[in-house]
This record gives sequence, structure tokens and C-alpha cells, in this order.
Amino acid sequence: MARVRQALRSVMTLMRNLRLRVGPFQGNFIENGSPATEGFEMSCKVDALVRESVASLNEDATVQQAAELMAQRNLGSLVVTRDGEEVGLFTERDLLRRVVGLGRDPRALSVGDVCTRNLVSISHDKDCRAALETMQAHRCRRLLVYRGQYFVGLVTLTDVAHEMAGKGRGKDLVVNAMGAVTLVVAVFVIAMLLFQLPEMLQFAERVTGR
Repeated sequence: MARVRQALRSVMTLMRNLRLRVGPFQGNFIENGSPATEGFEMSCKVDALVRESVASLNEDATVQQAAELMAQRNLGSLVVTRDGEEVGLFTERDLLRRVVGLGRDPRALSVGDVCTRNLVSISHDKDCRAALETMQAHRCRRLLVYRGQYFVGLVTLTDVAHEMAGKGRGKDLVVNAMGAVTLVVAVFVIAMLLFQLPEMLQFAERVTGR
């Protein structure tokens, strides 16, 4: 009986160790102290998120014209151009802070007067983590995306956040399934050991008795 109790204690210790290795199935599966979802941002590419159908206006257009275009197309921003080149970005925030908030007449102002000139860009082949870091460093919510020297569109903070959240949920499903399978296998092995334990002890006693 002493051997049986010792064997049972060993089994319980094994179960406790398994419980530490397999965390709650909520996307927090831990392996070697690091989240299993770490690094999935690398598979999220800016190229897949870029909005290529970006509306633009010449810098000489009035703020009134820009606001009407944004309302018609349900847009949050416009690319401001000069001779076909991107020179600024006019956003809803620019409209509120630099025009409406100051009581200025949108019909008497050009978008070139009030748009954001400090454009921040990123290459199309960068990953989502690089996009987030660029936005954080420059305190902006939109990036102009280029393929070499060619402007291809915009990517926004909302686009990146939604994509990363979706990939995170997909990763969690896989990780949770792996954790569940691991636990099932562990329980099965423990059950088999408990079932065969008396016979194994009897066999060991007969061998040692000889």
C-alpha cells in the first residue's frame, strides 16, 4: 500500500505540472514563458491593407469643395496634390481644428492652406508592426504607402488594428485547440497508468520476492 500511495503522489505531481504548462484556454497558452501569439504581426503586411482608391484634390481647391467630396464619398481624408504629386493630407481633424473650430470661412480657404504637410510614408512590403511603430513615432493615424517611388494608397490605424485583431483571434483558436489536445492526451495517459498501476505493483512484488 505504501508503494501505491507513493505512485499516486507521483501521478498527482505530474497532473500539477501539466496544469502549469497548459494555461486557461483563452488565447493565453504559455510555452517557455512567452505568449504563443507573439510574432504573428510579421505575417500581416501593409500591402494587403492599403486603400488604393484614394480621393485627391489639388491644393488650390477650396475647403468647401473638399468637405463636400468627403461627405459624398464618406471619407475621412483626402490626398492633397500639386501637379500630380502628393504634398499634403486633408483630414476631418484638419477641418474641425483649423477651419470650423476657428470660425473660418471654408469657401475662402484652400485645402493647401490648412492641410497637414508633414507626410509620413511607409513601403508597401513592411509588416503591420512596422506600420504601428511608425504611426506611434510620428503620432499620426494614416500613412502614405509607396511602392518604390510610386504612391499606391493609404493605410490607417483602424485598418492595421482590425487586421491584427483578426489574426490574433485565428491564432488563439489554433493555440486553444493544441492546448485541448495536449490536455486530453495527458489525461488519457494518466488514466491508463492508474488503471494498470495495481497489476504493475503486483508484478514488481513477485519479481522482487523471487
